[in-house]
Amino acid sequence: MGWVVYEVTGSGSLLGAVLGVRAVPMILLAPLSGVAADRFDRKRLLQASQLLAAAVSAALGAALSIGAVDVWMLFVFTVLMGASNVIDRPARFTSAFELVPREIAAKAMALNTIGFSLMRILGPALAGYLIGWASASGTFFILALLYGASALVALTVAIPPPRRNAVRASALAEMAEGFRFSVHDRVMRMLLALGALPYLLLVPVWVTLFPIYAKDVFAAGPQGLGVLLTSVGVGGMLGGLIANALARTERQGLLQAGWIVLMATAILGVAASPTLSVAAACAFLGGIAEMALTASNMAVLQLSAPEAMRGRIASLMLLYPAMISTGSFLAGPLADLLGARGASVALAATAILTVALLYFSSPVIQEIRQR
Repeated sequence: MGWVVYEVTGSGSLLGAVLGVRAVPMILLAPLSGVAADRFDRKRLLQASQLLAAAVSAALGAALSIGAVDVWMLFVFTVLMGASNVIDRPARFTSAFELVPREIAAKAMALNTIGFSLMRILGPALAGYLIGWASASGTFFILALLYGASALVALTVAIPPPRRNAVRASALAEMAEGFRFSVHDRVMRMLLALGALPYLLLVPVWVTLFPIYAKDVFAAGPQGLGVLLTSVGVGGMLGGLIANALARTERQGLLQAGWIVLMATAILGVAASPTLSVAAACAFLGGIAEMALTASNMAVLQLSAPEAMRGRIASLMLLYPAMISTGSFLAGPLADLLGARGASVALAATAILTVALLYFSSPVIQEIRQR
């Protein structure tokens, strides 16, 4: 999508804006999706999300194939794809904890992130070449088929139904209960801050600035974009393995803060890179830090949440990809103002300063433990 938007508009600001509107359904619908994951059949929710994504991908492919894409269409398609993710994520995260014993839940979450990372390796590597070979429209048609296949695969997973209380509060009351817990629990507040920070300031470099690096800085085309994103994905797979090995480490708060600093440092390396290969090596290091942080943060959040509230806490993690979209609104105009390299430096430096402020202003980071 990033390549298509930049090719159609040629504007960093519009690129950031289109990718940024994904935050709208995530922010508006995330609390309801968490309640749904606690109340309804998660298998059906997973299927619905994949079928919606398939329909959106097929529609975008059709519009591209007949040359009928306007900028407003890109906004609409992005909002709908964001809605599919809102339906998917809480049901997916909570299912992982229903399918394994609690004592290995943290390892299960790490393996889940490895699965995402594998697709981040294969997807960009194939998509960069598919855009050149089959065009962007053909790539989206293939994506639609893959989402359809994912909906069929969900049928084979035996997910236990949610436990039903004899007296159940209204959906609005349950949603409010989840918010109150996340706001009043000091550990939960800090975990959410640590989890959201890199998605606001650092991950937008992959999503919004890498198309500009590939096209304008390194003149490497869609294949160069595939190389950069694949490097992040390969690093992410290794990061998932590292998180799996460190799943029982006691000081998870300090560990997560360290991963954020390492990720920001890697982005500074990308900004200073003279060639695509050096930038890819730095992106690899950033991918390690991103996935290791994500696995640790998600596992500790879920293990810290009451069992009956797990879906609602998982829905708060949808703020993370919403932060990517919000960060894209910052990264795009910064790229127009400072260039891709300057924008990367500004975002990475802000992330490091914010982690330092959190660490020195509150003892909670040092208190967060694996439960």
